[in-house]
Amino acid sequence: MQMFIKTEDYELRNIITKGPYVPVTTVDGKTVKKTEEQYTQEDFARLSRNCKAMHILYSGLDVNEYNRICACESAKEI
Repeated sequence: MQMFIKTEDYELRNIITKGPYVPVTTVDGKTVKKTEEQYTQEDFARLSRNCKAMHILYSGLDVNEYNRICACESAKEI
């Protein structure tokens, strides 16, 4: 599975092990999470990689395992 994930997109492995990308911005010297309206095309592209990683992980599971993790919101959680 690791080789398959790496060949699809090497960054997917990092998303699975370290967690998904969280778009942030700096406001008055503080780092805050961006709202969806503030996302750039790059933010959307990086966020979609988490979905791609989750899809790959889902496809390798049987029904019982899928039911156990279907509520997870990130590839790292899975």
